[in-house]
Amino acid sequence: KTRVAQIDQATTDAYERQSVVNAAAHALGDAGLLDDADALLKAELKRSHSPYYFMSTLGANARQRGDKVAAVNWYEQAYNASKGPATRLQWGASYISNMVELSPADEARIEKAARAVLSEIAATENAFYERNRASLERIGKKLNEWNKDGKHQAALQKIRQQLDGICARLAANDPQRATCQNVMAKS
Repeated sequence: KTRVAQIDQATTDAYERQSVVNAAAHALGDAGLLDDADALLKAELKRSHSPYYFMSTLGANARQRGDKVAAVNWYEQAYNASKGPATRLQWGASYISNMVELSPADEARIEKAARAVLSEIAATENAFYERNRASLERIGKKLNEWNKDGKHQAALQKIRQQLDGICARLAANDPQRATCQNVMAKS
């Protein structure tokens, strides 16, 4: 705790702080000092140019404590604060994955988040390549696992219909179309 306090005080550059605070919070968490890690992260939220990293760690800390509601809320805040299409998709995938794991019965919230992410993808050029593709495939896999017993079929059908509409707008010869069509394919 003493060393983290020293580092916190000595690091004044905003970009350095992003890394240093993140590493310090993880060190505190690894030492079982989750409350101290949370205090450090929360104090940094207003100063950070990318607070969604800290929000995600706050979510992980809440999850470690067994506070599922707080964890999901932090992951949602991280998604909402994220900037840039690929980053938003990555944080959206994290939010959806954590909701499915921590509050699978909250079908309306999971559907709403998935549909929001897809709405953003619909407006994103080259949405089905590289990092975006990996995030979308993670969402598809997680949603298929969530519905493995068929309990969420209606919600999943709405999500699939939205994705089908996005895929249909891609040219038939566009390699992204096949990727799009396979995002939610059952494994």
